[in-house]
Amino acid sequence: MAIAKLLHEGTTIKQLNNVIRYNSVAKEYLNSPNNPRLLQAISNLGIIDISEPAEYQHFIREFVNEIKLNQSQSKNKRQTKLYAHEVISFEDEDNARFSQEQLAQISIELLSELYDMENTPYVIWPQTDSGRLHFHFVRSMYSSNGSYQRVKNSKRKMRQSCEMIELKYNLTLTGKNVSDEIRPANNPMAKIMKNRQIEAAHQHEQNINEAKKQDSTLTKLKRKSYDLLMEGRYQSKAESAEQNAYEQIKHNLLDKAQVNQKIEMIKQTIFNLYKSSDDETDFIEQIEKQGISVEVLKHTKSGKNKGIAFHYQGETISGGKISSSMTLGKIKKRFPNFIHSLEQPPTLSSTFKLQRKMLDFQIEQINRYYKQRKNKANDDILIYFSKKNIEARPYNYNLKLSSTRDSIRFGPSTPNDHDLTLSINIALENGWQGATLKNSTPDFLKRMMKAAYKKDPKLLFFVKPDHPNQLTYTDLKEIKSPLTIDDLKTTITSQLVKISDFATVHQDLIKQLELDKNNHAYLGYASALKSGFILDELEKKTPEQLEQFYHHKTFHSLNKRVSRTVKKTSALTSDIDGRAACLEALKSEMEINPQDVKSRNLKKEKQHHHNFKYN
Repeated sequence: MAIAKLLHEGTTIKQLNNVIRYNSVAKEYLNSPNNPRLLQAISNLGIIDISEPAEYQHFIREFVNEIKLNQSQSKNKRQTKLYAHEVISFEDEDNARFSQEQLAQISIELLSELYDMENTPYVIWPQTDSGRLHFHFVRSMYSSNGSYQRVKNSKRKMRQSCEMIELKYNLTLTGKNVSDEIRPANNPMAKIMKNRQIEAAHQHEQNINEAKKQDSTLTKLKRKSYDLLMEGRYQSKAESAEQNAYEQIKHNLLDKAQVNQKIEMIKQTIFNLYKSSDDETDFIEQIEKQGISVEVLKHTKSGKNKGIAFHYQGETISGGKISSSMTLGKIKKRFPNFIHSLEQPPTLSSTFKLQRKMLDFQIEQINRYYKQRKNKANDDILIYFSKKNIEARPYNYNLKLSSTRDSIRFGPSTPNDHDLTLSINIALENGWQGATLKNSTPDFLKRMMKAAYKKDPKLLFFVKPDHPNQLTYTDLKEIKSPLTIDDLKTTITSQLVKISDFATVHQDLIKQLELDKNNHAYLGYASALKSGFILDELEKKTPEQLEQFYHHKTFHSLNKRVSRTVKKTSALTSDIDGRAACLEALKSEMEINPQDVKSRNLKKEKQHHHNFKYN
């Protein structure tokens, strides 16, 4: 396996000196007999003796002067890059098969596929400070004749050069040499954390020595006495403060190591799921079950896809950090329908259960400019524009009609107006009474409703969203204007427009109802809306009830008055009937003649006058 990376490109002599210093002895804590940073230096300008610091520095100065000279010979002043810093490494198995000198020559040959290495000043530093032999290259951007050595798409071309070298020298195969193999990425933080721990320990040792140098004569005497008589070691205040600071640094590094370990576990989980998944749907479902979300990254200006990231408990990991096979381009190559399935494109579903199902569906009978193909996996029908190359891009369909004929899914490309109209025609052809639009944006919903209305004005509300309050009132009036009373009622009852526009829709409905001054039912409807009645309640009222509200401002008072009058009349009639019945019973019982009744009354009247006279 050969891995080559362009670390950075510099433009100034100061940057060039810094990177040379970095590759020589830039980090003191890394230079130890057990872990040497500077193993050797190789160049095409002559022999470098790293054992003699003065000679080494003299050679480096000549190397820098050569780069400056080559740049001065260039006639194109727009070329600003002065040097390039690259690194090349090999698999452990390859390191065991080849010597350091052989691998250095292979590295030079690898870069020679891209640059004129024979006539370009360069220096190679073999190093093992990362735990593996690797080579740092610093090379001039200009050859000895002043020609510029920078190439476009260097990352891709360097990868191609690595694959050629792997085949030539029988190295561990990677990249397109094993296109079906999915390999996990290395953990870049492992080296960083290791170096930080070494650096912290080295700095702590230096700080302790500096603290001891501050000892006074009395402190030195105390230190010697304490070290001889006590088990522990003497610590001054400065040493104690430094020890506390070092403990805090170790604690922080431990926390970061735990975070890194957590990230590595997440990466391993994602990698295993990706490697074992059969298709994009399975992969997305398994990822979501683990509580991991997937995001396709977009360019800010163009909106085009530029990468993929995975999110878990506040941590974000790019696909390329998990595996070189999990960049967005590689995922799309393995799962062509990945982005389409992930972003859940708009889908039309039949609102009501289908009364019938077309067994023999032919898109050519609806629109001759489209063609179809059956998905053998699930019997769905994939519909394509007739000029598309189905064999080359089978997933680039325009519409997908489900095998049950109750769902229409839009393809990965942004649907045009012809696709929208076609979806309406397919839905009607299959007997749909209405459609629910899922996973849609307000703009797409507006386009769908406009397409349905253009097909037939009666189909204005044929397509409804799965979530309420998506459109603005202005959007709706752009589709159809003016809106009728029934249109406004449907808009309110279906909660089609945003909540902030509800009041305006209500006012327009009231104005429409009040236009006809002779329709008392409409006027009563408008008056009831003003009084606070809701639309669903008013829709249940009869025209007579609405007229009553217009005249009396109530739906219930007249009914109560009539009821009370009926009760009083019934009671009075019952009382009269009762008196008559009693009189009849009395007549019947006593069998009195009307003349007898009159005579008896005259006698009673005479007796009354007689009593009044003598009293």
